[in-house]
Amino acid sequence: MRTKLNIDLHVHTKASGDSFIELKDAVKTAEKIGLDGFAITDHDTIENALLGMKEKKEIVVLPGIEVTAREGHILGIGLTDMVQKNLSAKEAVKKIRELGGVAIVPHPFDYFKHGVGEEVTSSIDPDAIETMNSNSLFFNSACRRSSKLADEMQKPKTGGSDAHMLSSLGRVYTEIETESSDLESILRSIRKGRTTPIGEPTPIKTKIHRLIKTSTKLIQK
Repeated sequence: MRTKLNIDLHVHTKASGDSFIELKDAVKTAEKIGLDGFAITDHDTIENALLGMKEKKEIVVLPGIEVTAREGHILGIGLTDMVQKNLSAKEAVKKIRELGGVAIVPHPFDYFKHGVGEEVTSSIDPDAIETMNSNSLFFNSACRRSSKLADEMQKPKTGGSDAHMLSSLGRVYTEIETESSDLESILRSIRKGRTTPIGEPTPIKTKIHRLIKTSTKLIQK
């Protein structure tokens, strides 16, 4: 019997370097707002992803990473081993698969967030495309273009908050139809396209708050 889980597939903790979210706070907030789980996708590290798997919690914490490939960012969901940065996007996708993970192209048309673009996305054959990202600069336009690309490529669609602030967590999530809440079942469902991205853009005040905190952090260094 299948069940539906609401999982934010794109969350950053302080291990990313540009996020202000503590791992323990992410878990508490996800539970509070009613998410069934989230994926830790820090930039080029799985340190907190591995710690998150071990924490005692009521929700699912998926290990993941956001790899900095030469052409832009690639999400790897379900990884417990590192993928080095500065590979080509195609090599990063291949490595993620070799390690048993799901390779997702995040925010493909958001170049301010290192989206790889349509041409690269089409050439690397990802497992899925993130068609809804709550922190995309032009949310509605980005969703339409990404969804159209996913349809054209016949790829599953996913969504994530791309949270770097707690108030962004869960703004966008993916409804996943799955046999169970174990990791392999969830990954299998993503690959088969049993996914529906749901959500809304991060409020402007949250984006401004993050910008101020980031600027203050840079000044203090």
